[in-house]
Amino acid sequence: MLSETRHTTSQSVHARRTAVVVFVALLSACSSEALPPPEPEVYDAGAFFAVGDTELALYRTLKALRIEGDRILFTTLYDVVPASFDHAREIAKQPSVPIRQELVSISQALLERHPLQVVWFRTLTKAEEDRSP
Repeated sequence: MLSETRHTTSQSVHARRTAVVVFVALLSACSSEALPPPEPEVYDAGAFFAVGDTELALYRTLKALRIEGDRILFTTLYDVVPASFDHAREIAKQPSVPIRQELVSISQALLERHPLQVVWFRTLTKAEEDRSP
């Protein structure tokens, strides 16, 4: 035989309020603003980075492969000469940047011997993904 549990009105209201509070807390925890996105690294596909001692060059990582304690980055080299890392960031934000070489492979260890900064990030387009080996 089934038994029926009856709650007083105040218990029902309290239970509903508790459920709403828990639901709202769960929604806010799932929010895209709950955690800041991680900072992109030079080896992340889609990262724009500027590197250089006296003149900066702007690259974009297409793919990275770990090989014997190093990473080989497959990149695109852009046909621009940024005056600073901030200038490189502004260039990288543009929807279209002129390309000098579509595919350049570089050792991350060698790159890091020079001033280097990731200046921007956006996901790769299908055409950019197809360019990488």
